[in-house]
Amino acid sequence: MFTVSQTSRAWFIDRARQAREERLVQKERERAAIGIQAHVRSFLCRSRLQREIRREIDEFFKVDGSGSSKRSALCVFKIARKLLFLFRIKEDNERFEKLCCCILSSMDAENDPKVWYVSLALSKDLTLLWIKQIKDILRYCCELLGQLKPEILQDSKLITLYLTMLVTFTDTSTWKILRVKDIVNPWPGETSALSVQRHFNCSLFPSVAPCDCCTIFRQSDSAIPHPHHVCACSCDSSQHSDP
Repeated sequence: MFTVSQTSRAWFIDRARQAREERLVQKERERAAIGIQAHVRSFLCRSRLQREIRREIDEFFKVDGSGSSKRSALCVFKIARKLLFLFRIKEDNERFEKLCCCILSSMDAENDPKVWYVSLALSKDLTLLWIKQIKDILRYCCELLGQLKPEILQDSKLITLYLTMLVTFTDTSTWKILRVKDIVNPWPGETSALSVQRHFNCSLFPSVAPCDCCTIFRQSDSAIPHPHHVCACSCDSSQHSDP
């Protein structure tokens, strides 16, 4: 009788242990299933969002290519942000090419500051975003230039396009908007050409770091002032001394 009781107790404990292990395994399976479902849903949502954005970009360039009317600089800026948000060189190289053509076309417009893409550089609300965007665009231009072969006809056309982008946006003397007399200058005390060129070049070439007076660009480029940096602005030179 005593032996039967011990056997029954051992069997009961073993059954309880097995049931506990099965519950743990089931919980792990449920947790793994939830994780897999979350990753799949996330992938599907991202894929759907990317398809919708690319479709919107294609529609934009399709309408823009018809030549019915010039798009405003703000419209080009917004569509460029969407393209750069998901940009992949292999998938979006044609879209990027169309974007560069659209930007250069806007820069060639006559007597229409709202169309000039560079006009956003003179907007206090969009200056930093515009500089970040044009830096990204020029960086991709440089990356694509490294992959092109000038002996191929199609590549030679793209090389011309991307080089034109680099020249256009690193030489502010070609910007028509800086020759407009009644332009609103977001940096009082300076000429528009000087202020835009100085701030843009300081941001484009971070080795020439902005000084303490250039606080507007410390928000977009957290560069540490170089001890031998010579500021182009009219601030006190004592601000540039070594700490």
